[in-house]
Amino acid sequence: MKLVLVLIFLLLTAGPALAQGPGPDELFKQGKDIFNNTCAQCHRANGEGLPNTFPALNKNPFVLGDPQPIIATVLNGRKGKLGQMPTWKDKLDDGQIAAVVTYIRHAWSNQAPGVTPAMVAALRSK
Repeated sequence: MKLVLVLIFLLLTAGPALAQGPGPDELFKQGKDIFNNTCAQCHRANGEGLPNTFPALNKNPFVLGDPQPIIATVLNGRKGKLGQMPTWKDKLDDGQIAAVVTYIRHAWSNQAPGVTPAMVAALRSK
């Protein structure tokens, strides 16, 4: 009987934590993998980009500032002076986009807070 009560207690207390999804450390790890497989070819593994071709992400104020514009860029792509970034909204889910944005905001010398899948979902729905 005690074992049953302990199991019920563990399920009740762990449930909300599990429903929140991966924590910042897990998002960072997932984001690194996604970045290396989808973004590093252009922005380089070190986040330095290629001058006059692909923007650097390391120390970039756009990446480090308000997270909404960078989330929107990953979702919807971007056309600019340096060319075009593809849209990822049909290829990556909210968790994957949150992971890669969290990674680029905290990798290399960047120290900006991560983002959540809920933040991505809110922008995706607009």
